[in-house]
Parts: sequence; structure tokens; C-alpha cells
Amino acid sequence: MKKQVTQAIILAAGMGSRLKELNQGAPKGFIRLGDVSIIEHSIKALLASGIEQIIIVTGYMDKYYENLSVQYPQIKTVRNEKFSETGTMYSLWCARNLVSADFILLESDLIFEIRAIREILGSPYDDCILISGKTDAGDEVFVSAEENVVKKISKDRASLDSMVGEFVGISKISNDFYKFMIQMAEDIFKSNLKINYDMDCFATVSEIKHLGYLKIENLLWAEIDNEAQLNNAHKVWERIIKQDS
Repeated sequence: MKKQVTQAIILAAGMGSRLKELNQGAPKGFIRLGDVSIIEHSIKALLASGIEQIIIVTGYMDKYYENLSVQYPQIKTVRNEKFSETGTMYSLWCARNLVSADFILLESDLIFEIRAIREILGSPYDDCILISGKTDAGDEVFVSAEENVVKKISKDRASLDSMVGEFVGISKISNDFYKFMIQMAEDIFKSNLKINYDMDCFATVSEIKHLGYLKIENLLWAEIDNEAQLNNAHKVWERIIKQDS
């Protein structure tokens, strides 16, 4: 029987330095493409899909997210005090005392159709990443797999065999898989705090506890890390609004 997932983690500690003044001094999760910020778009999609508690890992300009938690009582925040010197795995590690069950993991700089959340929740795999077809969005993260088990995640397309798609930045992770990640990361943190949860940890843990994938070929989604991606996101956003309505 498929387990019900009611918890989510949003990683939102980063400084968004590649956006510079385009995010007007706010964290990049507060970029507005429509009536609400993109982080609120994610929050609304999660709540509409049955998620009951959302943990946001903050860092840079954390007060924005603290204020957001007043508006949404389902939100709890935890701060990555070393946000300027650590990678995304350290942020995920910071949430360890709040994680009590399986969860949806996503990043704060995404826009996506609501079906992205609903379909990954419905995946038969306890541990699963969401991938899409080709986007040509720039700065893509590629995934290779064998027999639906993730083998490698990398920005270097040429380094991958049996490439199956592009990583969206949305995952479903069991508490058991998360514990393996934490254990592995704590060893690495002794020498390197800048590791990332996806490219550095997922595939390694998948060798012990298999990480599957769900591919939605024509999914509408975008990541916003730089000016070119922001310009593309405006176009994608208009299509998402039409699709979700």
C-alpha cells in the first residue's frame, strides 16, 4: 500500500547572486511572475495536493520566509546559519530535527504545473525524482538511469550513459533514504560543506537504497537562476496558468 505523504521541505537558503538586482534585493523565491511570488505558488500547489506541513530551510534574508509563515500556519522554518559557505545538502541536513516522515523535496526557485506534485505523490516508488524531457533552458541537470534506478545526476551531459531526462528539482524521499543521506553527508562535511543533495548524494545513496524516477515528458516547468532563465520563466508561467486553470 502506497504511503501517504503529508510533509514537504523547500530549500530556500541561497543568495541568488546570479540574479543580482533582478530580484530587487529579495530572496529569489519572492520573484513575482503573476499575482503571487513563486514560493507561494509552490506552497499553494503543495497544500492543494494534500501536504499538511511545509518546512522551509532559510538563510539569506530569512525574515521574508518568517513573515510568510505568519500567513501560512502550515509552514515551519529552520535557518541554515552557514548558508553563504555551504551547499544544498547542508541545508537539507539542517531540517533533520523537523523531519518525521516521508516528504516532498523541492527548491524555492521553481515554477511548475500542479500535476508535478500530484503525479510524484502518486508514484509507486517510495524514493523518486521527477524528470522531464528536453527543455533547452540552460544550466540543465541531467539524469542517467538503468532499469528505473537513478545512477548519476550531472550538469555534464557527456559524462552520462543512458541519459533519461532532466532533473526538475522536485523529489519524493522516504525517511529511511533521508537518514542514509544524513549519515553519508555528515562524514563528508568534515572536509567539504559545499556538497549538493542531488548531484553529490542522490546517486550514491541509490546504490544502497534504490532511487527511482518519474518522467513527465511535456511538463511545463522552469528554474530561475539567472536573467536568461527569468526571461524564459515569464513565457512558461503564462502557459502554466492556462494549463492549471
